[in-house]
Amino acid sequence: MVWIVIGVSAWLAVVALTALWPQRSGILAALAYPVGWVAGELPVQAILTEGVLLGLLAWWGWPHDDLSGIVLTLAVAVVAANLALLAVSLSAQHSVAQQLAGAPDRPLRVGRPGQDAFGRWWRTVIKVSAHPRWLEVTADQPYGPDARQRLDVWRRRDAGPGAPVVLYYHGGAWTFGHKSQQGRPLLHELAARGWVVVTPNYRFAPTHPWPSQIEDARAALAWTRSHAAALGADPGRIVVAGGSAGGQLAALVALTDEEVAPGELSLRGCLSFYGVLEMTGDEELWRGLGRGLRRLLEHRVFQVRVADARALFEEASPLHRLHAGAPPFLVVQGRTDTLVEVNVARTFVARFREVAPAPVWYVELAGTQHAFDLTASPRTSAVVRAAVAAASAMVAPRPPLEPAMLARYVVPPAQLLVEVDGTAIEAREYAGRAGTLYALTSDNARSRVVTDEENAAARADLVATLARLGVAPLAATRARDAKGRFPDECGVALSSRALALALARRYDQHAIYEVTANAIRVIDADTGAVRASS
Repeated sequence: MVWIVIGVSAWLAVVALTALWPQRSGILAALAYPVGWVAGELPVQAILTEGVLLGLLAWWGWPHDDLSGIVLTLAVAVVAANLALLAVSLSAQHSVAQQLAGAPDRPLRVGRPGQDAFGRWWRTVIKVSAHPRWLEVTADQPYGPDARQRLDVWRRRDAGPGAPVVLYYHGGAWTFGHKSQQGRPLLHELAARGWVVVTPNYRFAPTHPWPSQIEDARAALAWTRSHAAALGADPGRIVVAGGSAGGQLAALVALTDEEVAPGELSLRGCLSFYGVLEMTGDEELWRGLGRGLRRLLEHRVFQVRVADARALFEEASPLHRLHAGAPPFLVVQGRTDTLVEVNVARTFVARFREVAPAPVWYVELAGTQHAFDLTASPRTSAVVRAAVAAASAMVAPRPPLEPAMLARYVVPPAQLLVEVDGTAIEAREYAGRAGTLYALTSDNARSRVVTDEENAAARADLVATLARLGVAPLAATRARDAKGRFPDECGVALSSRALALALARRYDQHAIYEVTANAIRVIDADTGAVRASS
């Protein structure tokens, strides 16, 4: 009996230490994820198990031999290491809230545990996030002909119309996984708050090599948009999300949506949890973990070598697809993740801030392995609250460009001026010399006349954002109402359409002006469609 206790205790100590200090090379590297994940998510259970072992040993008649010192030493090691893991998990609440409150772009306030709609404290004790009785699940809706092209829809039975939507892609290395198995703590919380949740399956490699997976991800989004009214959802308030391979799919969908689905209402954002945001396995980014990724992608997913088709891998890589029109992102990454190197997420966020005006929020979790949110732990609960805060900010109501609002943009009588070398000239005149311009303002968000102080703050933020992006705009003023019923507005004129539209969405504007030598057009900020022209 003593030897059994020693063996189990030694194993519990090793796995706890593996979770605290995962190895990235050698024989222990293969155990770092499967062993470290279990230990990192179940420290209380490990401590209780050690207690039961000691109780059984005492009942057996221990201590009575020279092995008592070994038993006690191992017991202390197990308890100490697992208490450290528990402390790391519990500290996530403060750490996550602090990181979002200190976000350099748009700070977010994260709710407290008692404000959860679904994730009560006892759920973090039992670890399992089971479907609640109030949840209505419509299963296996086809969005394509293949058996894997099926999705589930979750929503409250009493949910009203016009709900925001989260479209969640499961992970599994593009080769396994299921729509019902991942992201459940987050998805249950959002459903409890009135969101419509859509969770698709998709075709797997190697039977269906890339790009089958991203094609299915986009098809699921198209299905969601076309069925939004029947689901009681708002097609203009869709957020995509996913973990691991699903995080890569969600990020790639978000970054390429306007390219592959022009004219659709823009996606409102992306939540990427430990996503594979770089797909070439570049060792400068992956720091020793790229080889495993390349082996998986080359032999099973893409079925072609990176060296022979680098462009294909870069096209699938969210890091390489960043652009000025990117929607808001939340990126969550564990610092000790041994499947996705933390430096990949750090680099993605840094480059995002260099090229895109939309906010990007980053949460980095100390002592955290891959796929930590499969269980309803205190750490998962903290991340869920962060995701709720980010997603809620992403889908904040933005009224559509209705005819009454559009009338304020119609030209003429609008007068649009740009300042060149201290002189104000007609924008069309300048466009005739320099090429097409795109003019926007940060004033009077959502077409509401706000205070001078609010407009001044928005203008200062616009200037700071353009400076961060390294863009030197022309100053612009538009006088849209000759009768003076709506104030003149100050803004900027840019040469980039994508950047102008992204800035308009950032500042809750309904439209931008496209200016050529012969015309001024009103471009809907949410769809990119021309809504009026002079």
